[in-house]
Amino acid sequence: MVMGILSVLLAIVLPIPRMVRTAALKKRAKIEATALAQAAIRYKAEYGFWPGEVVCLAQGQPARYHPDRAGDQIIGVIVSGPREFTQNIKASGNTSLDILRLNTNEVYRAFSRVGYPQGVGYDINPLNPKAIPFLELKDETDIEIVNYPDPWGLPYRLVMGLNPKSRFEFTDTININGQSFVYVVSVSNVTAFAFSEGLPGGLGTNRIYSAGVGLNE
Repeated sequence: MVMGILSVLLAIVLPIPRMVRTAALKKRAKIEATALAQAAIRYKAEYGFWPGEVVCLAQGQPARYHPDRAGDQIIGVIVSGPREFTQNIKASGNTSLDILRLNTNEVYRAFSRVGYPQGVGYDINPLNPKAIPFLELKDETDIEIVNYPDPWGLPYRLVMGLNPKSRFEFTDTININGQSFVYVVSVSNVTAFAFSEGLPGGLGTNRIYSAGVGLNE
């Protein structure tokens, strides 16, 4: 009987540390996603364009519009993240607006305080000439791999350039037990927002969004 009681107690107690750790990671992800969205907004206010919208592709090259942006075309929204996320964003309604799709490194290059190495030191990053510490970046001294992963080591998704009075919608398809489900995520009240996919294996159902998002899934 004593062993039975101990078994029940262990079954209750053992998952608690894992649950506490998961809750702590989710809280951290929300804080970091919020910091990312706010950094993008501060960058736009400081320099007049969104991070990644203007690029410096190699040492010594002047900053210019991203090569995927054709001249002065009107950018409807800028999305950053893994290819499977950015390529699934589709424009609807006003077809004169375009979508600029970036990988995560392109955004963090803009935030970095240092540029390409020159001799024993580093050049000032022409995309952040004031060397403003927008985020606590990982591998900031290597412009090729500078990053800002979520608590599970995965990239954040970032959407920029929204009209806060409008609503941004994107459609996702997730697979659960061999069945596909399509759902629409509607975001409002922000000019930029970020999110983490959450615990790996969550299949898009455990997303953690930056603060201030008006969300309807």
